[in-house]
Amino acid sequence: MNRFELIEHTADIGLVAYGSTKEELFENAGEGLFSIITDLNKVSPVEESDISITGEDLDDLYIRWLNELIYFWEVNRILGRKFKVIIKDDTSLKAIIYGERFDHNKHTIEHGVKAVTYYDFKIEYDHNRKIWIAKVIIDV
Repeated sequence: MNRFELIEHTADIGLVAYGSTKEELFENAGEGLFSIITDLNKVSPVEESDISITGEDLDDLYIRWLNELIYFWEVNRILGRKFKVIIKDDTSLKAIIYGERFDHNKHTIEHGVKAVTYYDFKIEYDHNRKIWIAKVIIDV
């Protein structure tokens, strides 16, 4: 199973994430988001940061998760490489972000990301394949 894939979308970028659990779906979406920002092969998971997020429901939690990761990057200048997500219920999560501080000698910025939109957003469980799938459009 692919963890995520990027799809073309006019001036923006689509991100489709997959996971056998909700937690894995959110973790893979985090990795996918940061793959838009930089080449993840050059990012080492040497620093840990904790975050907590709440939302109205699973859909809102997913969008807030990705937007919080954008905010985390913009404020802390830390590139996320791996993620450990624990979803308490469909309205709250705690996560550990593993990554490293941006170093212009080591990392390149591929795209500036502005926000995750609700446009064309979908999150669902595929009962035939037994996986969670989420699609969002990233405003770059």
